[in-house]
Amino acid sequence: MKKILLCLVFVFAGLMSAKAQNYNWGIGVRGGVECTGISVKYNFDPANTIEGLVALIPRNVNFVALYERNIPVIAEGFNFYYGAGANIGSWRRHGENKFTFGIDGIIGLEYKIKPIPLALAIDYKPFWNIIGHNRFIADDFGFSIRVVF
Repeated sequence: MKKILLCLVFVFAGLMSAKAQNYNWGIGVRGGVECTGISVKYNFDPANTIEGLVALIPRNVNFVALYERNIPVIAEGFNFYYGAGANIGSWRRHGENKFTFGIDGIIGLEYKIKPIPLALAIDYKPFWNIIGHNRFIADDFGFSIRVVF
C-alpha cells in the first residue's frame, strides 16, 4: 500500500509540474534590496528553469546562475519556484577590488499575465559570499518584471 501511495504522489507531482511554465524565454529587470540588475530566464521544460542575473550591488558586480524548479499554484499563470546556484564577481572595499565567489538560494512567486507577454515575480534570494568579501546576506527581497516569449 505504501508503494502504491508513493507512486501516486510522484505521478501527481509530475502532472502538476508538467504545466508549470507557459513560456520559454524571459528577459527583464530585478529590483532588490541587495541585488538589482538584468534577469534572463530560460524554461528548458515546464518544471525546470535556469536564470542568469547580472547583479549591480552597491560597490559590487556579480554574475549569478540559478537552477529553479517551478510548481503551479493558486490559479493559471501563477508559479511557485525555488532553487539554488552560485555567484561570481568583484567587491570594492577600501579602494581595492576583491574577487568574490558565493552560493545563492531563491524562492518566489511568478505570475505570467495571459493576454500580454509579461511576467511579474516577487522573490527572496539570500546569498553567502564564501571567497573574497565573506558575508551572508539574508535580506535580499526582490521584484522582477520580464518580457516573455
